[in-house]
Amino acid sequence: MAKSSNEGATLWHQRLGDFNMANLKKLENMVNGMNLKEMPLHHVCEACIEGKHQRTYFPKDEATRASKLLELVHSDVCEPMKTTSRGGAHYFVTFIDDFSRKTHVYLLKAKGEVFNKFKAYKALVENQIGMKIKTLRSDNRGEFVSKKFDDFLCECGIERQTSAPYTPQQNGIVE
Repeated sequence: MAKSSNEGATLWHQRLGDFNMANLKKLENMVNGMNLKEMPLHHVCEACIEGKHQRTYFPKDEATRASKLLELVHSDVCEPMKTTSRGGAHYFVTFIDDFSRKTHVYLLKAKGEVFNKFKAYKALVENQIGMKIKTLRSDNRGEFVSKKFDDFLCECGIERQTSAPYTPQQNGIVE
C-alpha cells in the first residue's frame, strides 16, 4: 500500500489492528515503502490497554438468597430465537423463584407482552402458594422498566431490583 512520508510507527500500529511494536519494527524491513521515522520506546495505546482489560471474578452472594417462597423472583427475556414457534413466538420470558428454583416459561410474540405475562405468572403462583411476591429482580431493559410496570409493582407492593448495565452476573440465576 502506498503511504505518505510523514506516517510514523503509531499510525502503522493503528492501521494494522494494534500490531505489536517490536513486530512492527521487524515488518519495516520486509515491506517496501514502510519507513518508520520514530519508534517510541514506551508506546501507550488506549485501545490496546482497554482490549487487554479483564473483568474480575464476580463472587456469588449467597447472603441474598431467599429464605421463603416468592420472596425473590428472577426474570429475563431471551433474545429473538432463530426458529419461530408454531404459535408465532420469537421470544420467551422466564420467572424463577429464588428459594425453590421453580421456573415458569412463557412464549412471547413480542417483547411488549412481558408485562401481561408477569401479571399472569403473579396471579398463578400467588393463587397456588397462597403467598405474595415480595421482590422482582430483572435486567434494566425496556420490557421490564416502564411506567405501567412500575405502577403495577408499586400497587402490589412488590420491590423492583434491576441489575447494572452489562452485568448479567447480577441477574445470574436467570441468565
